[in-house]
Amino acid sequence: MGLAVEHDLSVKHRWPLFILLLGVVNPLVGFAMDCPLLVVAARSAPIDYLSRQEIRRLYLGVPLQVEGGTLQPVRNTSDTMLQEVFLQKILAMSKNAYRRVLAARLVRLREPGPAEARDIDKLIQMLLANPYLVSYLWKSDFPENNELKILLEVPCVNN
Repeated sequence: MGLAVEHDLSVKHRWPLFILLLGVVNPLVGFAMDCPLLVVAARSAPIDYLSRQEIRRLYLGVPLQVEGGTLQPVRNTSDTMLQEVFLQKILAMSKNAYRRVLAARLVRLREPGPAEARDIDKLIQMLLANPYLVSYLWKSDFPENNELKILLEVPCVNN
């Protein structure tokens, strides 16, 4: 009835290829899950904690008033995996969905969306220069000099 499909790889060669692929992909997945995501601000920020919902609203453009001013989000674009984890864990959306939200805000309200930092050192300097800025980074990138404080720690494992 049906046509037989020929395979280029014999059965005896498929298992080593599968094991090889498993060895290449597994460390990458493990790396992404080793490091918690931190939402941070300058030590001088007038806030000590933000919930996931507050952070989500902040990055979607809803103003968050705190003592003396309004918090402003900064996107950390230094690491693609970090962006993906942040978008999934906090905003519950894909990169493309978030881009559409930002584009709609630009068209409708003429607001460009959050500032971006493509380098961790630049991001930290931005945060230190303005106590109303909020951003995110891997725990391994958190400076040990106590200049920043953690507003929320988000584990990378599913919860």
